[in-house]
Amino acid sequence: MRADGEVLVLEVKSSYFRQTTKEAWLYASKTLRKAGLQLSRKVSAVKHALAEQSELSDLLKLKGVSSQTTLHGWIVDTSIECDHQHFNGFLKVSLEELLIALRDDRRLLHDPDGLHTGVFGVPAAVEGTLFPQGFSAANLVNVIESQTVWMET
Repeated sequence: MRADGEVLVLEVKSSYFRQTTKEAWLYASKTLRKAGLQLSRKVSAVKHALAEQSELSDLLKLKGVSSQTTLHGWIVDTSIECDHQHFNGFLKVSLEELLIALRDDRRLLHDPDGLHTGVFGVPAAVEGTLFPQGFSAANLVNVIESQTVWMET
């Protein structure tokens, strides 16, 4: 949770690479839509539990969470299909993107070993951090929601 009262709730889905257009359509129209519905219920339950000084708020050490608290809900999936689309109002992101952001490893997306350029043994230029003001929940939300991981530097 950030200092100004934002909380992140994730719905993690595991999937596989879809082979046909029909499978991709079903994934978006059924699986991700259902994940959005599930996440909607979870966000409401978490918000209620945190506002009520529940066991959850005690376990998370989140005292005094008000109804003004902003909860960010994301659908996180092992697939990159439909990334940064919204389902029932919730952003869908790939687990890969989230892990890259959490580890601040965007530089690894830019040919770190020279495999793409064919220039081996020359270290790639180290890209800047995703979190120039330091890591925080607020900065993580901004990096993911603005697609900063995938931006060219």
